[in-house]
Amino acid sequence: MLAKRDIIDWGARLFGAAARSRLRCGHLLVEVSGGENEVCLASKRLSDEEVDAGIDRDAPVSWTSWAVCTGAKGVKVLPGLPDLPVLARQEPPFHLRPGEETRVYLRIPVSVQVCLGERDDEILAEFPSETMPRVWFGEAPSAEECYQLSASAGRGVSTDLEGSEVQAPVLIRNESREVLEVTQICLRVARLSVYRLGTALWTNETIARYQGGMNPSRISVKSGAPLEAPHAKLLAGPREHGPETMVARTFRSFRRWAERR
Repeated sequence: MLAKRDIIDWGARLFGAAARSRLRCGHLLVEVSGGENEVCLASKRLSDEEVDAGIDRDAPVSWTSWAVCTGAKGVKVLPGLPDLPVLARQEPPFHLRPGEETRVYLRIPVSVQVCLGERDDEILAEFPSETMPRVWFGEAPSAEECYQLSASAGRGVSTDLEGSEVQAPVLIRNESREVLEVTQICLRVARLSVYRLGTALWTNETIARYQGGMNPSRISVKSGAPLEAPHAKLLAGPREHGPETMVARTFRSFRRWAERR
């Protein structure tokens, strides 16, 4: 039986004789099967009732998507971050005075990436564990499409994460001369990696420096595991590689800033 909180066996799966394995990640059920030089993948989104009741490991399943790859001797099953930025609405909002800083933690659903065993950067298939609504952050023509997270960013470390979630620490610094009211946080995850400590998943730390007014924030991504999990091991690298520092709107859109003047 695939229990509600089964530990996901991330990592390599080598195929010699015919083999099959299933894993559940949130509301996603994935089957990986393979024989000599062939890999077959299938997935199905589970209902709340199926998740609560559990799925028998050998029960017949009506798959809703599948893929076949030839010439592979094995695969790696890795957690992936969303392919768009994520947006957390803060309820209730909190404030930072000039010069103050605080750490927050976003809970982000991961996807299941199935990669060729020899090359992690060649993804055979990717299956999101949860369906997140798409929203817009900012105003046209520079508005960004994001996934909206179901929960606000926490002010402390979460200890009740599901196996389908990764925790992303963000250090917010108010480097402006005005009070920052944090009503939303837009986190760009493309340059973040995923680490594992025990059964918990973490990303590396993002530092967001608020500059005030209509100025975009200065964003930097620290390398390595976060301070909260210094001995965590790297599981999956970032989707994109680029400079460690960039500028991007993170807390306020133009309209929200103008409404407060």
